[in-house]
Formats: sequence, C-alpha cells, structure tokens
Amino acid sequence: MRGVLIQAARVSSVTVRREGTRVLVLHDGRLLFDLEYEAALALARALRVQGKAAEEEAQAERIVMDQAILTRLGVPFGLTSRSDLLREACKEAAWNSDLRRYIRPGRARGIESQAVFGKARVIGGRRDG
Repeated sequence: MRGVLIQAARVSSVTVRREGTRVLVLHDGRLLFDLEYEAALALARALRVQGKAAEEEAQAERIVMDQAILTRLGVPFGLTSRSDLLREACKEAAWNSDLRRYIRPGRARGIESQAVFGKARVIGGRRDG
C-alpha cells in the first residue's frame, strides 16, 4: 500500500467535502478517501490522538521545563503521562540551579510533594441524566 505524504506547506491543497452521508478527502483534486460518516468520525478521532502525541513529542523539552516548575512549586498534577518526561522533570526540579534559586522551598505556596499523578483530563460532551 502506497501512502501519501502531505507536507505542512501543502495542507492547503487538501480538500474535504461532504456528499450526502459520505465524506470525501481530495489532495490536488485526486480522491484519497471516500468514507461513510462513521468512518470519517473514527478517522478524525484517530488523527487527533496521533496529532496530540506528535505534538507532545515535538514539545517534550518545553513540557519537561513547565512540569519541573510545577513540581518545584508542589503542584500535584502533571502535564503529561509519559513517565520518561516526568522523571526528567523531577530531575530538573531537583537539580536545575535557576529553578532552585528562584523557587526556594519557602517561596513555594503549593503542596510540598514530589508525587505527580499524570496529566489532567477534561472530558467534554453531554451528561446523561
């Protein structure tokens, strides 16, 4: 199976159309996908999940530093669920001289803890009842 690689600069050449209950995805006028709406919604969810994972990979250094600041302040939740990033953030919180200088234990108003519980999850949508 041959895949299509779409560069960021060429995203504008991708067209998504609806014809009745079907969703069509075209690239440079050529049909890539012809999907029923259920399949299109499932594909959209999968693309979002993988896109967020790729974003987390691309922003790993920033996430580590932001998590180190939160950990240093004693905030008990994380910005990621990746254990390797959480471990690196704990190292930064403990050993980064700038963080230690500017966020001393007495200045931190949060909970003094090293426990981080992963990223917070907000679930949107309707509530039954």
